[in-house]
Amino acid sequence: MAGTTERDTTAREREIGDELKRLRVRADLTAADLSKRVGFSASKISRMESGARGVTEIDATLFAANCGASRKEVLNLVGLVREADDGYRLRPHEARLVDQLPSLIVTETTATEIIEFEPQVVPGLLQIEPYARNLFRWGGHLDSQEVERAVDARMARQKLLSRPDSPFATFYIHEQVLRARVAEPRIMHEQVLHLLLASSLERCAVRVILTENCPGGVLGPSFRVLRYNHERPTVYAENQTLSLFLEKPDDVATYRKVLARAASFALDVGHSREWLASLASEYDQAKDGPDARS
Repeated sequence: MAGTTERDTTAREREIGDELKRLRVRADLTAADLSKRVGFSASKISRMESGARGVTEIDATLFAANCGASRKEVLNLVGLVREADDGYRLRPHEARLVDQLPSLIVTETTATEIIEFEPQVVPGLLQIEPYARNLFRWGGHLDSQEVERAVDARMARQKLLSRPDSPFATFYIHEQVLRARVAEPRIMHEQVLHLLLASSLERCAVRVILTENCPGGVLGPSFRVLRYNHERPTVYAENQTLSLFLEKPDDVATYRKVLARAASFALDVGHSREWLASLASEYDQAKDGPDARS
């Protein structure tokens, strides 16, 4: 008898599976325990949690209810199940910090490779605390307590890069990002040194795009492409209130072309390190200069 063929899972299906597993683990139930309660086979539960099996509203409700989920959690889960997989998803941030958006967390933590283009600020996964704090303050829409919550959430997200099985990550960062005085020279010096340290990690590459090679802004706004072992790739972009996830092949192909252009303009990893070291020296010399801020 011929074996079944595994199909690609979508970002929405993986998010549903992640939420189901979270509820089960929180309830301290094994798949076998839940199988007895809900009447699903352990195999079906496993496939639902991996996203490999389509989940109906009834299945999701029974699963969640038997894990002690709240009414709000069930409604949120059913809302995910009802969404269409048309390769285009908008996720409003609402009251959540973007770094705590479940759709983003699942998309990042299950990726095997992340390639990011950033022409505006240091990528969130590479920001140090003082830089992130200043960035949120510049935004002006968070009070002091919300700023600290946002910084903590961003730092927690960065654990992704220190995992033993971390995704391979490449960051294309425009020179204007690192020249912008988001913070005083002391903090900018620490931030650039952090980029140097990150670029020395085995599974992380930082490549700088010099202004003389490519003027800032001509390649468009920031985005990242996330790749997976067995699933279709996803493009992620965000603004102040919404996050966008794209999975249509034509959309992904367009962003890959932008990445190819960025790669053609960027310094290689070795020369990027040399340039970053030189910039770190500039900021180090400026720490006690007339432009330094207390």
